[in-house]
Amino acid sequence: MRAELTVEIARSPEDVFDYLTEAANLPSWQSGVHSASREGARIEESRHLLGRELHTTLDIEEEERPRVFAIRALDSPVPFSVRHTLEPTDSGGTRLTVFGEGDAGMLPGFAAGIMARRAEKQFRKDFERLKRVLES
Repeated sequence: MRAELTVEIARSPEDVFDYLTEAANLPSWQSGVHSASREGARIEESRHLLGRELHTTLDIEEEERPRVFAIRALDSPVPFSVRHTLEPTDSGGTRLTVFGEGDAGMLPGFAAGIMARRAEKQFRKDFERLKRVLES
């Protein structure tokens, strides 16, 4: 599964980066996340997914304020990684490009396809919610 999107946010790259990388903010914009905390290069999150409560450890693979934030799930039933790239816009805002990749290989073919479409739709909704939160 792969998903890529670009969203323009009317806030500086520093503001967007700081909000995006603060684990405690995840429940405010990512669906299903109940709690998240960060210690060093690891984020521990608890989310509701596929009718279950999942606890996932994310490894921060790259962090360069205010340009790049990349994470990878270490212990998720669906392995995934997400890379966020932030660029300033001419209007003083931020162009946030997000590339997510996951492996639903454990699921039968039809279920993997359904999950991929659902995940991509939710991925887009979450980043639109991030935009709304940051611009409000």
